[in-house]
Amino acid sequence: MSDSVAPQLSVVTPCFNEAQVIRTFYQTLACVLHGIAYTHEIVFVDDGSTDDTLAILNQIAAEDEHVIVLSLTRNFGHQIALTAGMDHARGQSVLVMDSDLQHPPELIPQMIRALESGVDIVYAVRQDTAQVGLLKRLTSQWFYAIVNHWGGTSFIPGAADFRLMSPRAVAAIRQMREQHRFLRGLVAWTGFPYRVIPFSAQPRRAGKSKYSWAKMFRLALDAVFSFSILPLRIVTLLGLVMVCLGLAYLVYILIGFFLWHDQVQPGWPSLLATLLILSGVQLLSLGVIATYVGMIFEQVKQRPLYFLKQPLPDEKGKA
Repeated sequence: MSDSVAPQLSVVTPCFNEAQVIRTFYQTLACVLHGIAYTHEIVFVDDGSTDDTLAILNQIAAEDEHVIVLSLTRNFGHQIALTAGMDHARGQSVLVMDSDLQHPPELIPQMIRALESGVDIVYAVRQDTAQVGLLKRLTSQWFYAIVNHWGGTSFIPGAADFRLMSPRAVAAIRQMREQHRFLRGLVAWTGFPYRVIPFSAQPRRAGKSKYSWAKMFRLALDAVFSFSILPLRIVTLLGLVMVCLGLAYLVYILIGFFLWHDQVQPGWPSLLATLLILSGVQLLSLGVIATYVGMIFEQVKQRPLYFLKQPLPDEKGKA
């Protein structure tokens, strides 16, 4: 492919310790892409893998001129890896997907036809997911219910990072350089017209999911704190409730002092309980505020989102 001619489609896919499945994924994806009329490129982003993923990707790139490999200096996380791929994608339209074959490449032609209908974003939304437990499904439903009800942006339930974006949608996302990134929210926040295509996720061909409960919890926190001030409203409401309860208790004490003066006994248990509750509310409030302040602190430093470990193909051989 000539360096002077941008492809019509870039497929961006992050990889982290996917040595067992990455070549199978590439072969499946390449077969689908060679069957469409679009010129294309595949941008693999190695997110600091510790197995043979990078070596396999470099071998694939040496065999296929349509493949570009970005290697991050360490594991920056799934959202940053997607961002790096989108930053370096040369295609007019960009499709992002995972490399574990749970996002079926066979859906790409249908997504392209949907984009050609005039929308800017095509979401592939899973309808059912094999090997997903009840707890994960319930927590996912609760998460979307909370952020869609209380946040300022409506997220599409089930819309993971498998989407096709038009040139202007990609340009909009590239302008957003937030440190705490939740790309599903950023894409929805742009407000561009979209279409939804349902699909059924398949079991992983090999290996295991790299999204632990801890990573999913951090991603959920980034989503809530980045797109909503709900936590601040909650602690404000808690403070108001505690003040009202305190005033009511004060009125009760005064009434008891004047009406049942002889029966009033020192209330150490109630005093201790009140102090513990008030202290807990204060610490919770400080924790929420500290989270927002910490995110502001990390953002204002304006550090680069990532660094590359190896040069890009067009940089090789340059002084």
